[in-house]
Amino acid sequence: MSVVIPTYNRSSAVVRAVRSVLAQPYPSLECIVVDDASSDDTRDVVRALALGDSRLTLLPLHENVGQGAARNAGVEVAEGEFVCFLDSDDELLPGAVQNRVDVYMKAPTFDGIVFGGNIVAGKTEVILPADLTEGQGITLEDYMQDRGWLHTNAFMMRRALFRQLGGFREDLRQKQDIEFFIRALCRMDAKYCGAPCSRMHDEGDVRARNHHERIARQGYLFIDAVRTNPEVVERVPPPLLEGLVQRGVSTYMNALYRTGHYSRFRRVFRSAWRQGDVHPSSRWLKRYALSWLWSLPKIFK
Repeated sequence: MSVVIPTYNRSSAVVRAVRSVLAQPYPSLECIVVDDASSDDTRDVVRALALGDSRLTLLPLHENVGQGAARNAGVEVAEGEFVCFLDSDDELLPGAVQNRVDVYMKAPTFDGIVFGGNIVAGKTEVILPADLTEGQGITLEDYMQDRGWLHTNAFMMRRALFRQLGGFREDLRQKQDIEFFIRALCRMDAKYCGAPCSRMHDEGDVRARNHHERIARQGYLFIDAVRTNPEVVERVPPPLLEGLVQRGVSTYMNALYRTGHYSRFRRVFRSAWRQGDVHPSSRWLKRYALSWLWSLPKIFK
């Protein structure tokens, strides 16, 4: 059983993540921390932890490649039959590994994803779109209707199957998890393990949703990755696919506006409006008008 933790400049948080993995009472457990070229003392901190536990391995990368590529690198050196992941600023809950493995043990012919829920730090309720019982499954359509079903902290699958799927797309720096789950669920279902698996901690503005600049740089990569995938086009009902594309375009435009790329924001807005990827709501029309004002030299403001 392999748990991969990608990390970047998280020396103050990665200790908690690693200890939560090593505290799992599961035999043949390995924890692989992939350091994505940190500039702080993350590597020294992990090496110190590894001195006291042979189950912990540090995989240092020489350049920053992003979470998706870092996770893939961890899987490449993993040896467990099953693999799961944990963000370095979060933690696994007691029983998180065993609860998911048990689903496979009870259904030996099942060859899909097993997942649990997440709990936000300071709260007790599991974050799932609806109530499920242990072993109950979700489909691609369920996930397309609500992406809250799956999270990278809380899913598990066979390592060989992960590699067959090609892992996470390494050119995506945002929403690579969503793209992966959509691609995976085109070929398999997912079953709930019946319990929460991780606790997510709020580390301020480090979460991907706040990285507007990275979203702006990525542009249409995620959107194109989904709507040009033949399996997705064939399997996903058109209204659900259109909704995903529209949300992706809105996220992109929001990032452009918030980061001050007003000229590009206007071009994307006009193009998306013509293609039907965005509706000219009062919010977008107001932002379009304001973008001209914010674009004026300061002397005219």
